[in-house]
Amino acid sequence: MKKPALLVLGILLLAFISIYFIIPQNITATSTVTVDATDGNVFKFLVKKEAWPKWWPGEHDPKDSDLFAYNGMMYTIKKDANSYIEVNINTTKVELDSKINYLAADDGATTISWEAVKQSSLNPFERISEFVRIKAEQTDMDSILSRFKQFIQKDSNVYGLGIKINKVKDGIMLATNAVTKTPPSVEMVYGMVADLRKQIAAQNATETNKPMLNINKVDDSEYHVMVAVPINKEIKPGANSVVNKMVVGGNILTTEVKGGRNTIDNAMGQLQNFRKDYKLTGVAMPFELMITDRTMEKDTSKWVTQLYWPIL
Repeated sequence: MKKPALLVLGILLLAFISIYFIIPQNITATSTVTVDATDGNVFKFLVKKEAWPKWWPGEHDPKDSDLFAYNGMMYTIKKDANSYIEVNINTTKVELDSKINYLAADDGATTISWEAVKQSSLNPFERISEFVRIKAEQTDMDSILSRFKQFIQKDSNVYGLGIKINKVKDGIMLATNAVTKTPPSVEMVYGMVADLRKQIAAQNATETNKPMLNINKVDDSEYHVMVAVPINKEIKPGANSVVNKMVVGGNILTTEVKGGRNTIDNAMGQLQNFRKDYKLTGVAMPFELMITDRTMEKDTSKWVTQLYWPIL
């Protein structure tokens, strides 16, 4: 009877010893994801804790900006720095220190890595329990980063607009310019449009799209205004007019907004941010396509405007 008992004890002893070899001293849970977003935008929404409530998949108490909950676990932001953020994870029975890092990958892509670490217990039973719980936590980390990926890859979340890269369709336009000391009025802009339309009609050309507008604020007392009308063929421009051309089929950033001058200007600023973030080179001035006839619609909140920026 002694030999079988000793054999069983030997096997159990080997099993316990093997636990310390199989389960490392520092148990880690790691999650990695690559997102189609610039590292600058990842910094704004992942590393800066103020943005976490916008994309966090679980619960958040606005009274405590550092505390978040997901799937029964508590996540406490301990530190946000320039290139990483430290998060304490409390699973009620296991507490983990974790760090989220990011690194620019290819153009317009960023790799995010989240690693949680805990020193394992010397008690073999607790060591096994910790290993199981920590590896289970990795699944939640995957889910949280997946949610962040869905959020950050949607332009409307980052820029407040749906931005696309389309192709130039209108290659020829008749344009005119003016300089004013105050922002141009609707009446002034459409007066310029009317003058262009007279020239277009006189030479039997046809408009191919809505009127275009660019307002460049040089300083507080000078505004450069450009108005253009796309046409189907090249014509001889009159006084104070010029025929401009764009390469049909070239790339152009586009978006659409609804609202007045402030809304349009803010959207143009976001279009510029998008262009800079993705290192897109502008090859011509940006412009707004006045879809709504602003002389007919006095309520600026109903104005529909498409914004364009030709790029390489």
